[in-house]
Amino acid sequence: ITSADEVKVVVEDNDSVIRESPTGGHFPADTKYFSPDEASGMVDMLGGQPEPGAVIVEHPRSSTLLLPLVSPGDSASASEDEGERGANSSNQELQEDEELHVAEEYPPEWYTEQKHVFIFSEAGKPIYSRYGKEETIVGLFGVMQALLSCVQDNRDDLQCIRTADRVFVFRCHPPLILVAVAGLNESEEQLGRQLKYVCNQAVFFLTLSHMHRLFKNRHNYDLRRQLTGLPKFFDGIIKFVEEEDSFLLGSIRCLPMPGALRNEITSILLSNRCPELVFAIIIYDHQIVSLVRPKQYAITSQDLHLLMNYVATGSTRGYGEKWAPCCLPDFNDGGYLYIHDSYISETKNISLVLITNEREQHLTMMECKKRIVDQMVDQKTLDKLHTVIGTPFVAADTKIPDLYHFVYKSMSSRQLVRPDFRAPYNSDDDRRQLHASLCSIYDKLHHSDQKLGLYFSTDERQSIVGCVQNNAEIYCAFSPFLSRPVALNNMDKLLRWIRREESRFFILGTGVY
Repeated sequence: ITSADEVKVVVEDNDSVIRESPTGGHFPADTKYFSPDEASGMVDMLGGQPEPGAVIVEHPRSSTLLLPLVSPGDSASASEDEGERGANSSNQELQEDEELHVAEEYPPEWYTEQKHVFIFSEAGKPIYSRYGKEETIVGLFGVMQALLSCVQDNRDDLQCIRTADRVFVFRCHPPLILVAVAGLNESEEQLGRQLKYVCNQAVFFLTLSHMHRLFKNRHNYDLRRQLTGLPKFFDGIIKFVEEEDSFLLGSIRCLPMPGALRNEITSILLSNRCPELVFAIIIYDHQIVSLVRPKQYAITSQDLHLLMNYVATGSTRGYGEKWAPCCLPDFNDGGYLYIHDSYISETKNISLVLITNEREQHLTMMECKKRIVDQMVDQKTLDKLHTVIGTPFVAADTKIPDLYHFVYKSMSSRQLVRPDFRAPYNSDDDRRQLHASLCSIYDKLHHSDQKLGLYFSTDERQSIVGCVQNNAEIYCAFSPFLSRPVALNNMDKLLRWIRREESRFFILGTGVY
C-alpha cells in the first residue's frame, strides 16, 4: 500500500505472508502484527495480488498475521548478496516446478504430432483438444482467446498466423471458435475447411440452434457436459479429413462394383422402404454401395462424410444396432433426424443406415432393416457383395503403363473413384506423402493467383499430373522416369477408360423415388 511515507505492504491471504526475510528467517524490526480482521481488509485493498517473484512463507502463529513493511530503499540497503542468492534459489525452484508441471500437462503426442486442433467457446471455455486434457491447458485456450480479442478490438478478424515452421488457422463459427496448428505442408484454405468439418461434427450431435440457446442463457457454459463420450468422433473426423481424397475434392467415394449388382441392391432398398423412411444408405469402409432418397430431398457429400464417421467410429459390428438422433448440417442444422445403424454382415463391415424424421419409428426401422437383409440373403445379393469386396479394384486393372495411383472426380455427380493402394504406397508414411503431394497440387490448381488447368510435378518417388476439366478432375501418379508428354498421353488414356466404366464406379441416379 503506497502512502505518504511510501510504505508498501505485501500480503496474500490470512494464512501466509509474502516475502521471505533476508536475515535467515528472522523478520526485520519494522515487521508489524495485524489481527486477521485487519489483514483481511488490507488483502481486499491489495486485490489479493502477490509481489512478483515473492515466496510464500507460512506464519508460525495462527491468531495473527505477520506483514513486513518495506520502505523505499530498504531492499537496496539490505544484504544484496543474500537477496540475490535467495532470488536465484527461488527462481530455480520455480523453473523446476514449471518444467515438471509442463511435463505433466502435455502427453508425448503434443510434441511429436504435426497437427493440433482446439475448440473453445466465445467466452474462452475449453471444449476439445486433440491431444492433452482440456482442463490442464486452460491457459493455452486463454492465450488463443486473447489473440482473437486483440484483433477484434481493432474491428478485424484473425484468420491465420504463420511462423517459420507452423501455420495457425483461426475460424469463428458462432458459438464456437476453432484453431488448427499444423505444418507448412497444409494451406490455410484446407485447414479452414477441415475446421468447418470439425465444427459440423458438434452440430451433428447437438444442432446449431441448441448450441446457440445454451450459450445465450449462459455465456460461459461448459459444452463438454453435452459432449460426454463424444471426443472420439472429433478424433475420427480429423483423421478422415487428413487422409481422405473425397474430403479434399468435396465428393463421395463409391465402391467399385458391376452396375447390375448395384442396381439390384438399389432395387431391394426401394422395394422394402416404408413411408417414414427419408434416406437408406449402404456403406462399406467409407464408400457408398447404394443410396436411396426421395426426389425432393438431396444429401450432400459433407453430410455423408459425417454419417460415415459416425458409422466407423461408433462401430456396432456383427448384428448390433444403434438408434440415435443426429443433425445433418447441410440438410437442416436446426433439427434432428433419427438414425438406425446396423451391420448386415458378420464377416464384412457392411453397414445399413436408415434415416427418418420421426422420433418414434425405431421398431419400424428395425422391421425395414430385417426385410432388406432377408431379401439380400435370399437372392444371394449379399454373397455377391462379399465377392466384390474380396476382389478390390487396383491401378493395374486399368492396363495403363507405369500408373501407380489415381484419383478421379466426376463433376456432374460429385462422386470419386480411386484404386486401393499398392506399391510403392504400401506404408502409411508413403500414403501420407502421396496425399500431401496431391494437396499441394490441388492448391496450385484451385488457389493460385493464376488459374491453372494442368499441373505436372516430378521427384525421385513419382511423377504426378493434376488436371481440371469441365466435367472431371483427375490426379495421376506415374513412375518418376516417365517424361511429361508420355505421362499426359497416359492420363488421356485413363480418362477414356474411366468414362467407359462409369456404371461400375458411380451411382447414376437409380435410387431416387
